[in-house]
Amino acid sequence: MPKRKSILILTSKTGGGHVSLAEALRDLLEKGLPTAESVYEQYTADAEAPAITIVDPQPGFFHLHYRFVSRKALWLWAAEFHFFDAPWRAMLAHRVFTRLVYQQLTDLVDTVRPDLIITTYPFFSYEVKRVLERRALAVPLVLLFSDANSVHAAWLTERRADATFATTRETHEQALAAGFDPHRLHLVGWPVRAQFFQAHLAGKVAQKEQLTRMGLAHNRFTIFLQGGGEGASRIESAIETLLVKGPLTHELQIILAAGTNTSLLERYKNMPNLIALPYTKEIAPFMAAADVIMGKAGPNALFESVTLNKPFIATSFIPGQEQENLSFIQRYGLGWVALRPQEQLLLLSSLVYGSDAMETMLNTIEAYRLWNTVAIMRVIELVNALLDH
Repeated sequence: MPKRKSILILTSKTGGGHVSLAEALRDLLEKGLPTAESVYEQYTADAEAPAITIVDPQPGFFHLHYRFVSRKALWLWAAEFHFFDAPWRAMLAHRVFTRLVYQQLTDLVDTVRPDLIITTYPFFSYEVKRVLERRALAVPLVLLFSDANSVHAAWLTERRADATFATTRETHEQALAAGFDPHRLHLVGWPVRAQFFQAHLAGKVAQKEQLTRMGLAHNRFTIFLQGGGEGASRIESAIETLLVKGPLTHELQIILAAGTNTSLLERYKNMPNLIALPYTKEIAPFMAAADVIMGKAGPNALFESVTLNKPFIATSFIPGQEQENLSFIQRYGLGWVALRPQEQLLLLSSLVYGSDAMETMLNTIEAYRLWNTVAIMRVIELVNALLDH
């Protein structure tokens, strides 16, 4: 019986995006897509699903730094992002970071003994390659870009990976322009966790059942509002405009994803036409119950909305890191950008009162959803080819 293959996925807990991508890869490689259950078996008819290990080997200092700047000093986060978005500065950062994580990476590789390494975080690209070279280990390395519209320079410094997975057409073109070998660069689409495919397949009946379980009405326009990752004042302003003072008070209801933000949970736990959700790993059924998704323009939330065939309304963004996602949303017709409460109110008014904008948007989202679903199936084929090499 052939030995079960082992895959090490390296990620970063500095924000949920890199982790969500890692979990999406795990779901895909372990189970395939719920929309095409036979895809996985056709590539691995004679072998077990690979054993997947997801790890963030960064020292705790980096998590503390991210927590501080993301909550208290977004200007500093934006400054750091832009400063290192240049080839020579990105390479300098990689060399420094290699010294900081070399031993952790070495110990991890020795412990897991992977047959393949995939990274969803740019600062485990150059760094991992150095460990493999110095240890003379013939372990294939795969880079999975975690940028949607523009690849940060930190991803472009390591071009000798065995495979690079570009998640959008834009990042694929940028990698080619940066000198990546076209034979090792693959356009694969954006991986999304299995729960979102399952929620989409469940359809309208499941959507109504979910609304009933939450005590919400079937005939009200429903917004899924992401709140845990944003400042409370921004969320409170949106809720105040939409449900308290605005003209849509009797037309809307909100599913508020408060996450670990206990102050939001406490404040809105008894508000009419609003359900405040604490943190949950199984978030897809709640998003699927809504008509639109509103929140910060993170790429994972955007592609999760696409997978559910729901329009995304971008209400904010992390400066630098997520700003270009706004133009990506508009380019492909995946939703709308409404950064101010009054803009959100005007947009939602047009959707609630019968504008054909909703139907038009659903058509363009469906087109991208179908393309992305087909594209990410390539990940299974490419990974199995590397494991069998």
